[in-house]
Amino acid sequence: MKDLADLQSSLSAGAQIAWQDHPRQAIRDALAMARSGKGPMIDIERCIKVTPPSKFLQLLWSELIISASLGEMEACRRIATFVLTMPRSSNTPPLLPTFMHIVLPSLISTIDRQHPPEQTVNVELLVTIVSSVLMAAMHLEWALRSVSGEHRFVLGQPSAAMARRLATDLRARKYSHTSGTIAQRLTSSQSFVANFPVFMGELVM
Repeated sequence: MKDLADLQSSLSAGAQIAWQDHPRQAIRDALAMARSGKGPMIDIERCIKVTPPSKFLQLLWSELIISASLGEMEACRRIATFVLTMPRSSNTPPLLPTFMHIVLPSLISTIDRQHPPEQTVNVELLVTIVSSVLMAAMHLEWALRSVSGEHRFVLGQPSAAMARRLATDLRARKYSHTSGTIAQRLTSSQSFVANFPVFMGELVM
């Protein structure tokens, strides 16, 4: 009986570990799909049940930066855009505002403390994600308005408001090399500035 109880306890513990590790494995599977040219698929609702949104996004970043360091920037862009801008059920909180207002400032502070070679890849990935998700959010808003006349913001906040707050945050970090580089890269993109005029001209850091 003791051996059976030990076996059941071991199986239960193994199932618990597997459940807790689901978000990481789901992200890795999605990256593998994107890497092979397939459409990314990831059950965000299930991931959020296992881990809070901000922690899930930190986990997402840790997996993306591994792939980015291997030269898989496009796969990272596709997964990040899918996770952050795909509309979901009302039971799942929008992830884009959480990323832009909570996770991103934390990442900038962390990258500022890194050595230059490591900083380069991290900043490149951040710029790629920020520009891609804000543009995707803007196009989603346009599509909803033009097709259904819907003016609610399914991603939690209007893309213009998130861009405005980002510009303000970047300006406020006057001594942050990472913030300065991100601002410079965004303002140098004509398509990005055309859609988010708040970035027009050089941001004063």
